[in-house]
Amino acid sequence: MESAGKRYAEVIVPLKFCGGVTYYYIPDSITEELTEGSWVVVTMVGKRYLALVRSLDCALPDGLPSGKVLPIEKAAPLKPLPKVQLELWQAIADYYLCSIGEVFKCAYPAAFFRQSEKKRTQKRERQVLPAEEEKQLSSDQQLALEQIEQNFGSGRRTVLLDGVTSSGKTEIYIKLARKHLDQGQSILYLVPEIAMSRQLEQRLRRSLGDRLLVFHSKQTFPTRKRVFDALTGEGNYLILGTRSALFLPICNLGFIIVDEEHDSSYKQDDPAPRYNGRDVALMMAARLSINTLLGSATPSMESLYNVSAGKYAMVTLRKKYFGAGDAPVTIIDMGKVYAMHNARGSFSMQLVNMIDACLKGGRQVMVFRSRRSYSSFLQCDSCGDILRCPQCNVSLTYHKYNNSVSCHYCGYHAPFNPVCGSCGKGALTPRGAGTEKLAEELRDLFPEARTDRFDLETAASKTEEKRILTDFESGKTDILVGTQMITKGFDFENLALVAVINADSILSLQDFRADEKGLQLLTQLRGRVSRREGTGQMVIQTMQAGHPVFQALVCGDEARDTLRNDILQQRKLFGFPPFVRLVRITVKDASPDRLRKTCALLESALKRTEVAGFTPATAPAVDRIAGMYIRIVWVKLSRSGRLQSQKAALAQAIGSAAESSPSTDMTIDVDPL
Repeated sequence: MESAGKRYAEVIVPLKFCGGVTYYYIPDSITEELTEGSWVVVTMVGKRYLALVRSLDCALPDGLPSGKVLPIEKAAPLKPLPKVQLELWQAIADYYLCSIGEVFKCAYPAAFFRQSEKKRTQKRERQVLPAEEEKQLSSDQQLALEQIEQNFGSGRRTVLLDGVTSSGKTEIYIKLARKHLDQGQSILYLVPEIAMSRQLEQRLRRSLGDRLLVFHSKQTFPTRKRVFDALTGEGNYLILGTRSALFLPICNLGFIIVDEEHDSSYKQDDPAPRYNGRDVALMMAARLSINTLLGSATPSMESLYNVSAGKYAMVTLRKKYFGAGDAPVTIIDMGKVYAMHNARGSFSMQLVNMIDACLKGGRQVMVFRSRRSYSSFLQCDSCGDILRCPQCNVSLTYHKYNNSVSCHYCGYHAPFNPVCGSCGKGALTPRGAGTEKLAEELRDLFPEARTDRFDLETAASKTEEKRILTDFESGKTDILVGTQMITKGFDFENLALVAVINADSILSLQDFRADEKGLQLLTQLRGRVSRREGTGQMVIQTMQAGHPVFQALVCGDEARDTLRNDILQQRKLFGFPPFVRLVRITVKDASPDRLRKTCALLESALKRTEVAGFTPATAPAVDRIAGMYIRIVWVKLSRSGRLQSQKAALAQAIGSAAESSPSTDMTIDVDPL
């Protein structure tokens, strides 16, 4: 029997264990302090956690004796989270098939509320920026704004703004944000990348001043805590942030903006919850009955499908703010170039001459390559062996700047030994060109030009990232070589040429979304030039000059829309998103035999469920990482009212297979990108 007079609370702990929810009894000394959403300190398995009260005066579940229930240690001096926030967490957990404890851990990492060990004694200087006058909208922007507001006014909760690059979408966002701020509401403004938020921050700061708050994962914990404290106090703000800002306790949220809604950076791959920031923003908006504006120059297929299905309204903005046209696209057939020996390293002579003309005209150049490092693999010139990671089934990447080899999957790192380890006599030769090698080639080709590199390695620190972007924006750098990081909405006034090297690698992924992603990426890159009155151009070097994605860029809007429709029809025919829901189950084990048995158990369990279909376990392109063998099972769920019941059956099937093989790791990714 339960102890007489004891009150019990259901508490959310930031753990996967027990689903993240367990029970504690409430000591009399803190009874009056607690409400739903209160922060408390509890102990679980000998470790203390900052936890949240989900509900009070709960009956203990059957099988849990009251004598085993621990007390809540104390109440934490933090403002309770609103009920709607906890409800959103549960909705995220249900949709992405994880525990609410994992959602809690994602929202507030353990270090979030810790005091920094070294208190800063220096006074933080407040950045003073000159106020920016509110810009007058063009007639096209004004029409788009009116259409957006008309849709919201008629009860359409979600509007997709399909606006070409440099059409002035940001000015429309700011106009709408000001309106909600003046009404006493807060606005959540999501961007996919931290680097993008930093460039946008100064622009918004000039317009909104102290009413702007910025939040992302590269800020220090004390800085993020200050944003948390501001939101739990008085006042209303525009919160500019990446996907992690979705978990902030914004009590008076009135409007959500999701810029570059198509961007894959909104998707969290690891750890759980493996959520999409755009989709969670829409879940939040639905629960709060507020409006959401999705913006993109290259909308996702999911959003276009929702427009066609009548779930979203769409507003188009086809003219650039400064009146410039689309940059012309030149396709260079590298098969013909190499056959005629008309190249210098990775660059065709046609492109070399175009770069030279830009530099002589005092303009800047951006070179894109989808791979960082110096070379993607090393091959013996004697026996042909390729140097591979000892822990993964993947070639090691060569980095010339520190003469090392590394694995971009498991993090393995070692000094470079030029002698082949297989035959012992051949030399390992770098093959393939990453951003580091391209930068070296460009310095040799144009020694007078100032060349810099912007990728995950060079922009690892906030200071260096800012330095690289500032130097290019101010004209100190003539040529910038980079990966996907350079495609994200940057505005460089003097940029005249964007070149894509080995464009085939963008479209060669084993992914049904390869053409969609390729079109989006190349369109975004094209949008970096011709943003103002000045002329600009784009060059694509490829071995597949006739590929539909490249031709869609050359031929214009009609060809692009035709390609989009073709992609949607193919997806419908073969049963891919957005016409079905897709779930990826990744199964890992150090033992290939045990992995095989676990996959067989999982497949057997799936056959007994109501899912629309699944593929047998297959090996991915890289089927061994960090010593763990990998298999993938793809599950399709029908888009119907049975989605939740299908997910419940799926979770049960995965759970039964996991119980039978506890040493095998299984991860679930709902709506993978």
